[in-house]
Amino acid sequence: MESFLIPLLLIKFAMNNNKAHIKEINDSRIFIVEDDDMHSLMMDYVLSNESTAHITKFKSGEDCIKHLYMNPDVVILDYGLPGINGIDTFKEIQKHDPDIPVIVITGNTDNAVARKFLDAGVYDYIRKEDDAFEHVGKITDKILNVMAQKEAKIENRRTLLFKIGFGVMVMIISVLSYVLLKH
Repeated sequence: MESFLIPLLLIKFAMNNNKAHIKEINDSRIFIVEDDDMHSLMMDYVLSNESTAHITKFKSGEDCIKHLYMNPDVVILDYGLPGINGIDTFKEIQKHDPDIPVIVITGNTDNAVARKFLDAGVYDYIRKEDDAFEHVGKITDKILNVMAQKEAKIENRRTLLFKIGFGVMVMIISVLSYVLLKH
């Protein structure tokens, strides 16, 4: 019976110490790139009500690009920015990490600009109209939820593989312990 005590203790240790480290929505980082203070505050307000993600605001594309090392999970980007415009900022974000979802929100009504963004691969393009900020909040929340679900699936797979591997190892140790103690 003692030969199975150590493997059982190992199993208990593994089950208690293999906690999933899933990135939750409140660990997410959202960049708002908007030069209009009122619009920036409105988006911040809406997003703060939708989630507990960390929100960082920038007034220019250059400032956003300088801070990409912070690895945002979502970028909300205005088109009409001082300095480099939204499309050039988007291209720099894509160079840094093409998997960052970018939502463009703009007062620009030129369909050619919208097509340029959509062809370049933005997640969504929203015109600043009556419900635009609420729409941004809902889309951002959806993106963060999908990301959290993907992360949870990956972590669940890792946990399962760990448990299977650990179980096989415990079985081998149990058999070896039994054989060695019997002889």
